[in-house]
Amino acid sequence: MMSEKWSGDGTFYLPARQVEPYRLWFEFIKAAHRDSEINVDYDFYSDWGNFWEQSFSEWWSGANWRTLFAVDSTVRVLDGNDSIVNDDQAIVVRLPLSKDPRETMKDVQQLLDQHQAGTKLETIAQGKFRLSEGYEKAFLKYLENASFLQRLYCIWLDNADLDKKDRVKSSAVEFYTWAKQRDDMIRERNYKLARPMFPFAVRTFAEEILAGSNTTNSDEQRQFMRYLKKARNLANNAAVGVFPGKY
Repeated sequence: MMSEKWSGDGTFYLPARQVEPYRLWFEFIKAAHRDSEINVDYDFYSDWGNFWEQSFSEWWSGANWRTLFAVDSTVRVLDGNDSIVNDDQAIVVRLPLSKDPRETMKDVQQLLDQHQAGTKLETIAQGKFRLSEGYEKAFLKYLENASFLQRLYCIWLDNADLDKKDRVKSSAVEFYTWAKQRDDMIRERNYKLARPMFPFAVRTFAEEILAGSNTTNSDEQRQFMRYLKKARNLANNAAVGVFPGKY
């Protein structure tokens, strides 16, 4: 699997310039598929195949990333298999071979300027499935928050057979156990991996549960439930084809 900062293969590139936003989209819609209270728009996701049966690595490899999210960035001579059309991803131009190349390049630069070509995330072309408007202003800057919410949400779904009170407690303790073990492993082995986001309220809430303290209606429990609400908002957004959207 390529680095999450990998942005393309030289021919196609990802508008977000990294893999992680698309991985989170995949993981949230896959989780929404498991949530009995969420209705997924499977018609919208028909091009994604049976995503709920695959790991992200399996699903992402091959043509999926190119056909669903990427933008064609090649400069090439068009042939009979290409559509001669101007759109928001490219313009079709005629380059006279009899003209001084330096003058032609000036004309090309002028055309690019006129069509506002560039690499700003908020202005570049998007693939068939695009992240919601404004994603680069907040979501992209705090991907670790969304990753934390996705992990918490999946643990919550794993405990669906428990009553509400036990489900909250079990989910908090399971996340605490996972995060602590992973964080300890990264630090002890000096791995160059991102340490998991571990909010103080979640840590404190889990530790109070493990200690047998009464956590009913505590500030930590209320904060934990707010995190869960945000996670489910992301899943609901993904279910209708919007990601990340407002959450």
